[in-house]
Amino acid sequence: MSIKSAEISSPKRENMLLNLGFNLLLPIVILRKGDEWLGTPLANVTDSAPESAVVGSIILLLAISFPVSYGILDLVRRRKWNFFSILGAISALLTGGIGLIPGANVLMFAIKESALPAILGVITIITLKTKKPLVRLFLYNPEIIKVSLVDQKLTELGTKNNFDRLLVKCTWFIGLSFAVSAILNFILARMIVVTEPSVDKIAFNDEVGQMMGWSLPVISIPCMIVSGYAFWLLIKGIKQFTGLSMEEVMAQAPPAPKR
Repeated sequence: MSIKSAEISSPKRENMLLNLGFNLLLPIVILRKGDEWLGTPLANVTDSAPESAVVGSIILLLAISFPVSYGILDLVRRRKWNFFSILGAISALLTGGIGLIPGANVLMFAIKESALPAILGVITIITLKTKKPLVRLFLYNPEIIKVSLVDQKLTELGTKNNFDRLLVKCTWFIGLSFAVSAILNFILARMIVVTEPSVDKIAFNDEVGQMMGWSLPVISIPCMIVSGYAFWLLIKGIKQFTGLSMEEVMAQAPPAPKR
C-alpha cells in the first residue's frame, strides 16, 4: 500500500468536543448538580430521601455512564479501539466502584487517582524495549504525523538510529508527565475529596465533581507543557533527520497555498 493510500484509509479523527463533553464536562455537572436537579424525582421513584445513599449512588452511576458510553460510541463510530477512551472508562468505573462498594474510603480514591497515571508512566518506559513502544501512540502516531513518509525519509537518509534515540528521549519526557500527574492527582484528591462515601454519598459525589473540575488547570496544564515540549523535540528531530518541514509531516495539515 502506498503512503498516499494509507493516509486516505486512516480512521476518522476523534471528535475532541465530544471527548471533552462526555469524559469531563457532563460527569462534573451531574456530580455537582445531580442532587439539586434529580434528587427529588429519584427519591420519589426509589421511595427514599433526596439526600439518601440510594439517590447518591444513582447519581454517581449516571455520571460515570457518560465516559463509559463515550468509549463504546467512539468504538462504533470509528471502528477502532481508543486507548484514552478505554482508560477513561476504566477510571470512571473504578471511581464508581469506590463510591458504591461498602468499606471503600477516600484514601482508596486518592490512590486510584494517582495509580493510573503512575502505571501508565511505568508501562511507557518499559515498552521502550518492545517493538511497539507507547510513545508511538502518544506522539509518533499516524493520526498526528505522516509516519510512513517520515520512516521512508529516515531510511533513505540513513538517520533512523538517530531518530530512534530521539524517540527514547521523548519517551522519558512522557513518563515524566505521567509522574507529575500521579503526584498532583494524589495531592488534589487528598485536599478535596474528604467525605467518606459511606457517610454522605451526595457530598462525596460533589467533591469528586470538584476534583474533576480542578484537575484540568492543576493537573492537565503542567502535563500538557511537558508533553508539548516532548512533541516539539520530536518535530524538531524529524526536521533535522529527514529535511521535512512541519507542514509536510503533520497529518491532515492544511494544503500549502497556491502560488
